[in-house]
Amino acid sequence: MEENKRVVECLKRLAASLKDLPHKEGPPELSHWRNDLPESLTTSWLVLKQGGDLVRATSTKYTLVTKIDANEGSKLAKDLLKGCELIGTATLVIYDSSVGCSQSMRTLVKQSARAVIHSCLNLMEVFLDTKREIIQGDMVPAQKTGAVWDACDKLDKLPRNNRNAMRRDLLTWLVECQDTYEEFSKVLQTPSTSAGDTMSCADECYTVEEEPIATASLSLVKCSRGSINIVLKACECVGTSFTQDDSKDFLLWIQNIHDAARHVGVGMTDLGTLLYPPLDDEMQNLLEEVQRQSKAIADLQNLILDTPPVVFPEDLVNTSQNIRSAAIKRAKEASEGIKKATEKNRK
Repeated sequence: MEENKRVVECLKRLAASLKDLPHKEGPPELSHWRNDLPESLTTSWLVLKQGGDLVRATSTKYTLVTKIDANEGSKLAKDLLKGCELIGTATLVIYDSSVGCSQSMRTLVKQSARAVIHSCLNLMEVFLDTKREIIQGDMVPAQKTGAVWDACDKLDKLPRNNRNAMRRDLLTWLVECQDTYEEFSKVLQTPSTSAGDTMSCADECYTVEEEPIATASLSLVKCSRGSINIVLKACECVGTSFTQDDSKDFLLWIQNIHDAARHVGVGMTDLGTLLYPPLDDEMQNLLEEVQRQSKAIADLQNLILDTPPVVFPEDLVNTSQNIRSAAIKRAKEASEGIKKATEKNRK
């Protein structure tokens, strides 16, 4: 029991050290895109896998043995700690800016590593709970072991290069854009009400004055989705074109465009939170967010159109130009609608 307590305290310190990893301003400088991994990174992935495999194998034995043999349980607790320490060490290396991993990669590894460590903590603390007795047939330890397995499985499925990690980010934002667009499209299909309407649907649908504002704002969500989709295609074009000699400039461009896409993705989420009816109390915030999101989309498209390191296909260029124009136009429409609605409310 004392050894288990010691291991739990060690795991807590390890979890705290990963949580407090320093975050530097700006994205780290990329050193690779797909398969040309630095040696230190290749080694880190092997250590990460070793740690995950050890934790997965040990967690089952720990659950079975701890109830019977305290000495054997203590040995297995040390193995759990060793596996978590391997995972933590690999995470620290991957997180270091000198290795050249993207912000997406570092964030994914950090989240997954912390999930494994916390699942191990939860498992071990079941056996330190003096308020309950672990008896035969108790499902709690088995459930905690299942959580450890799940965390280890996710660790195994982490992308192993910057390309796949950054694509996972972009695809996640694409899904969020689509979900937001579909959600508010349904709200727009609900018959609008007059201003001041006290009907029960007043909090579930837009007024006649709010409808054009919501329509234009939702078009910005669509532009955000199109922007991120264009970034996926542009990064693929650039990522398959550079050689070792010119890789630095190409990777810097990918890094910059991905960072700009991040602003569009986050901005779309912020915009979506302001589109729930009624819009009366959020008009000023919505105006600011519409203008901010339009600028983020335009800035992203400007990067694609004005600073391409390779010649992009004509359809990609045309789509990028159309998205930029549409974002500016829809933001203007939303802004005008907000100003009209605000003036009417004042009267």
